[in-house]
Amino acid sequence: MGSNYGGYLLLCDRCPYSYHLECAQIETIPDGKWLCPSCCCGLCGLRDPNDQTQLITEVCYQCSRQYHVDCMSRAGIQFPRNIPSENFCSQSFFKLHDDIQKLLGISFPTGVDGLTWKLLKSNNSDFNKHEALRADTHVKLSQALDLMRACFMPIIIERGKRNIIIDIINSSPSKSKRLDFHGFFVMVLQKDDELTCVATVRIHGQKLAEMPLVATIFKYRGQSMCRVLLHELTKMLSNWQVQRLVLPSVSYQLEFWQSVFGFSKMSTMEKLEILSFPFLVFQGTTICQKILSKTMFGMEIEEVSQEPGRFNPKDYLKDRLGPGTKRKFRNLNYKLRSEVEVIRKEKKIMLEDREKI
Repeated sequence: MGSNYGGYLLLCDRCPYSYHLECAQIETIPDGKWLCPSCCCGLCGLRDPNDQTQLITEVCYQCSRQYHVDCMSRAGIQFPRNIPSENFCSQSFFKLHDDIQKLLGISFPTGVDGLTWKLLKSNNSDFNKHEALRADTHVKLSQALDLMRACFMPIIIERGKRNIIIDIINSSPSKSKRLDFHGFFVMVLQKDDELTCVATVRIHGQKLAEMPLVATIFKYRGQSMCRVLLHELTKMLSNWQVQRLVLPSVSYQLEFWQSVFGFSKMSTMEKLEILSFPFLVFQGTTICQKILSKTMFGMEIEEVSQEPGRFNPKDYLKDRLGPGTKRKFRNLNYKLRSEVEVIRKEKKIMLEDREKI
């Protein structure tokens, strides 16, 4: 299949993924069946599409990858014990998932008086036991969605005409890896009880976390709300020993992410290292990263985070958007609203909320 942006797309014989030959570091179209990096073993990077005897794990609920059972055994990875119905590739990833669940819906202080943050996730089974917590989460997620819809034009996929902004906020699952957003949670920053800044985050184990969408209420822009939220997020990820945080940046915001928040453009080799993770990107954007942990892929790098160590929830209690620019990625439209559009949209949402009251 020809690409609108040059070159040809190589289709995976197991999932709907497609790759440019150059992006997948393939010189010629392979003979026979071909499996994309996401369908191969997360350790050895291989998988024979014609060999049905290989034992391979189910897709991990946390890192979204599969592994040869032999590769995991040789690597000494401990299989999880006493887990719920979801599949996890290791005990450590189940522990990471469990740590995240313990934080959901709880407000934590920041270093700025009056500002708190919390993690939210739709359809959390634990909320069935806490009616008040479930109601508050529903309200905050609704407010977060209103903010995202005010700041971003709808990102529509052709199949099903779905707006993936809604799917990301609602952590909607899917049989397609590229459209499976069950792993996303929403991080919100609040001033007193008013939402000021929102980010969508997904953690793919300790290799990386992604933050594809972030937005600030218009009246709070220029007041370092995004800086406070990102500081708390990177501190949390560092304590979980997540190695890097990645995000897609439009061209006119690239210098902002680099100079203000310490992100850098990912090299081709660095992109190849994480090619098997189904993180969300948009064509026309640049993939940026912020290094969080001391050791990455066996190489020592400068430590830029807090003290390393496993995150303990109990101990943890102590931007402007530029003019609209249209982008496309696999039939997705990526467009930021202009400031005039954001103000108009926010006023409309406020009026609708008053009418409901």
